[in-house]
Amino acid sequence: MKLLFMPDIGVSMAVAMILGLGCFVQSLVGFGMAIVAAPLLLMIDPKLVPTTISMVGLTLASINAWQYRHQLSFRDLSWAYLGRVPGTAVAGGVMLVVTTQMLEIIIGAAVLIAVLASVMRFDIAPNRRNFFVAGFTSGVMGTTTSIGGPPMALVLQHADVNKMRACLAGYFAISCILSLIALSATDFLTWWHLKQAAFAVPAVLVATWLAYRVAPKVKPQLVRRAMLLLCTLAGVSTLVRGLMGG
Repeated sequence: MKLLFMPDIGVSMAVAMILGLGCFVQSLVGFGMAIVAAPLLLMIDPKLVPTTISMVGLTLASINAWQYRHQLSFRDLSWAYLGRVPGTAVAGGVMLVVTTQMLEIIIGAAVLIAVLASVMRFDIAPNRRNFFVAGFTSGVMGTTTSIGGPPMALVLQHADVNKMRACLAGYFAISCILSLIALSATDFLTWWHLKQAAFAVPAVLVATWLAYRVAPKVKPQLVRRAMLLLCTLAGVSTLVRGLMGG
């Protein structure tokens, strides 16, 4: 028997499980929900990306920001917020004159270069300038590909693990609000998206609960390696998608 607000309960359950898996990864590492969920959701229904991910992302970021609220540093995040707004605006303007394919190639290559620099121990200091650049780049990347976490994660990679989780959550909360405002203004936010996101809330809660139980047992070095791996996956997938024409 189908629920009135769910045209296909099986599909909605699959969507919820995928989002739950992504939420577990993000709660543990600090980011990665979109990297895990977006490719799978695109195979189920392209309309799920990026709106449903942004809705669930806002819920998840709010939960994680509260969980790690004592490690939040709005002094640092303020510069990332300042970069995020023009980054979003620039992405919208650039997409009018530059193809999404070209943007994906540029962004994917940039992320991989940043990962390579990090692996080679080039210091990406968590200062005001780098937070602003990361926020700007995240705004461009999140608007064009729905994956905006890597730039911020690379700047925060050497921070205390809980501080990294807190700052990323605080950043994503505002970032998701900005994205949803933009999506609403362009009619990409509908009741269908809201229902899909609402159906996934129990999976989000279970995933975050499990992640909080596991997190204290995970070594900081492992979290950083997972972060670099997720950044690499994001860069490779974005670059390949651009090279293959979307």
